[in-house]
Amino acid sequence: MKWQARKQWNKSDEFISTRMKDRDRVTLKVGNNMRETAKIVIRTPGQESDGSFAYVSQGRSITVGRYTGVSELDLSIYNQMISKRHCRIHYDTKEQLWIEDLDSKNGTELNGQRLVPYEKYPFGEGDSLTLVNGLIHLRVEGDLGETREYRISDLLGEGVRLQDHLQTVQVNEDEIPLSKKEYQLFKLLYSELDHFVTREQIIAQVWPERSMLESDPVGIDEINSLIYRTNRKLGIHFTIKSVYKKGVYMKSHVGETGE
Repeated sequence: MKWQARKQWNKSDEFISTRMKDRDRVTLKVGNNMRETAKIVIRTPGQESDGSFAYVSQGRSITVGRYTGVSELDLSIYNQMISKRHCRIHYDTKEQLWIEDLDSKNGTELNGQRLVPYEKYPFGEGDSLTLVNGLIHLRVEGDLGETREYRISDLLGEGVRLQDHLQTVQVNEDEIPLSKKEYQLFKLLYSELDHFVTREQIIAQVWPERSMLESDPVGIDEINSLIYRTNRKLGIHFTIKSVYKKGVYMKSHVGETGE
């Protein structure tokens, strides 16, 4: 059975694609709240450990493709059957996720049906999103629970703004420019504010191209150096701390000194 989709104009004259058998928009809800960021995780059947992941914010998109060591992808996959630019995931301002195949060689599937290249299809946490005939799974994971959802929203209300395209953190009137790796570290710790993250999580987020390579492992000195540099740039607004045998966590000081 072929995947069937049709296009229609909605009330605001926005051009969208909808599934024939399910015309309702799928939203990401946590309790009564909407998520401002969705976490997309790579899952490979038979692999016990967690895969690489990336966050996509409302109004933005991420590109998924094969790791080449050169291209700038948001989410890299170490498999030769994956195209260099395989698919793109959009998260619109109406809390809807969309998947778009970028004319990949071996295809992208939604609920078992292969997608038409360059068509956008809505999906959510209950849907099965796979690449290469089910070889690779992409999942929307609900690790941003109610407590963390509330906390991030609360921080944003206090004047914290993440600008992915500029790789900057804005706290009220202060703008903090970060390098790519510093920004990736900050986003990970920010999503887990006041909670420990492991070195393995940091490596997967900041060095995805090396997280699965035994020949070029990320050392503790490299991680500590990144933490030190990021800490210095964050100044009085945030503090990153390492605790032996527990991991790394970040604490916010926004609002504590009348900022």
